[in-house]
Amino acid sequence: MTTLTTRLRRALASATAGACVVAAALSVGAAAPASAAPERTFKVAPLGLGADLPNPLRGQYRWLGAEPTPATVTSNDVYYRDQVYWGRIEPADNAWDFSLIEAGLAEAASRGGKFGFRVMAYCPGCWMGSRADLPPVTPSFVPRQSGGDVPDWGSAEFLAQWRELMAELGRRYGDDPRLGYVDVGGYGSYGEWHVDAGTPIPDAAGLAVVKAVAEAFPSKHVLLNTMTSVPFTLAALKANPNLGLRTDSLGCPDMYSMVAADARLQDVWRTRPFFSEWCTRADPILGAQQVRRFHVSTLSSGNMPWQVESLTAQQRAAYDRALATAGYRIRLRSVTLPHAFRAGTRITVQTSWVNQGSAPTYDRWRVELDLVRTTTGRTVTRSLGQPLRGLVGAGRDKARLRTSGLSRGTYDVVLRVVDPAGYSAPMHLANAGRSSVGGYHVGSIRVR
Repeated sequence: MTTLTTRLRRALASATAGACVVAAALSVGAAAPASAAPERTFKVAPLGLGADLPNPLRGQYRWLGAEPTPATVTSNDVYYRDQVYWGRIEPADNAWDFSLIEAGLAEAASRGGKFGFRVMAYCPGCWMGSRADLPPVTPSFVPRQSGGDVPDWGSAEFLAQWRELMAELGRRYGDDPRLGYVDVGGYGSYGEWHVDAGTPIPDAAGLAVVKAVAEAFPSKHVLLNTMTSVPFTLAALKANPNLGLRTDSLGCPDMYSMVAADARLQDVWRTRPFFSEWCTRADPILGAQQVRRFHVSTLSSGNMPWQVESLTAQQRAAYDRALATAGYRIRLRSVTLPHAFRAGTRITVQTSWVNQGSAPTYDRWRVELDLVRTTTGRTVTRSLGQPLRGLVGAGRDKARLRTSGLSRGTYDVVLRVVDPAGYSAPMHLANAGRSSVGGYHVGSIRVR
């Protein structure tokens, strides 16, 4: 019994000593986990829902040169359609004139916005048809259906000319940061994918028209008008991952589109944008409801059937709500990070957000923290990644940051949401206190 007791005591002593050695080994040269540092959550003051947020590819855009309605609403994005019809871009086969595309890009850039366009191949009854000084909408080298002016949509020659046009546009502007999106256009009256005369386009040819645009602009949003049948639209979406949707009749029953008829189309907004413009017989109350129901990102002011001043109080409130909530409207709720930590450690930064808008942002905005030394102004910037892409409702994100390069002292923490391409200004958040360089002061921390 004595021998067994002695052996147990020796084993216990040996195990205890081993554990001490392991513990010592773990502690030598190892800093305390950053998460052990006391954390502090900084709240960031919100803006009211009606505050103007002039971010690209959301809210109101300029259409046919119309000024914003009302004038107090910022409208930086620019959309061309009538100006850039096919016959103006290519008045003769392979004789290019991109001056109006260049003008649209320059106008958008001067406002800090994005440019979008649609090329029409056919525009029956349009104003340019009565102008002898302008080329026809359908170029002479594009084949027609027999007995009329309607393009021969399904012919190999039409498709070859269309692909050539889109390929040339893509070579010139596919990587231009000023360009935000391209409507597929091409087929149908006004490029809206419906016809009142002639033979409609076969589905195979229609998919080829869409593919030509999507492949010419692989890094841009490409939009297909939802006048197309549900099976065709679903096939086009499946074949082209950068393809989103557009409808031209916001504020009319079901927007005169097929989106209201199919739940699968109503779900596309989760990963791809849905753009619109007001119907010429629009009801602003119905339009505001549709912005929310169908998750509309943009809408236009150029073809509204009424003056804002003539609306009733209820209609005006609905119209204002549609403008404010179309697309993304992101608010930073809080930032949580250690209140004090040692330089060189890694720290955890948690951010909390809410998207008050109807749709997410579909672009790769990057969230950055600027750590600004209060005594010298020296700034160290760290990225928090891209937590806002696809954000719907409320969301939280967590990132681990290096703190190398920081010296001891007190730092102001400033958050910015930036365009990785460096083109767009930092995102306007639904928060108060935006600085002249697009940052939002969060609070102060101390580096030991």
